[in-house]
Amino acid sequence: MSTAGALLLGGWLVAALVVLAIDGRLPAFLAVALPGTVVLLGIGSLIHHQLASSRYNRPSPSIPERYRVADDLCQPLAAVVAAAEQDATTTLARRR
Repeated sequence: MSTAGALLLGGWLVAALVVLAIDGRLPAFLAVALPGTVVLLGIGSLIHHQLASSRYNRPSPSIPERYRVADDLCQPLAAVVAAAEQDATTTLARRR
């Protein structure tokens, strides 16, 4: 249904532009409509960019466990040290 609605809307817009072109008012319409459209699209893009979350705030699945544990402030220091030691022993075991 949405495709049919989009085609209908597009058809009406093309028909309106054809009528404006036949009447000789298309250049005046474009002179008024295009700058306003560019300004609105620019403002919308700026707002979208400013409201987007930072790529640095997104969790990454490739972060090692020792960093995830260290970033969690609710974890006790012993858990952080244990995770770092576990990572160190598995890294040494892989190298051998």
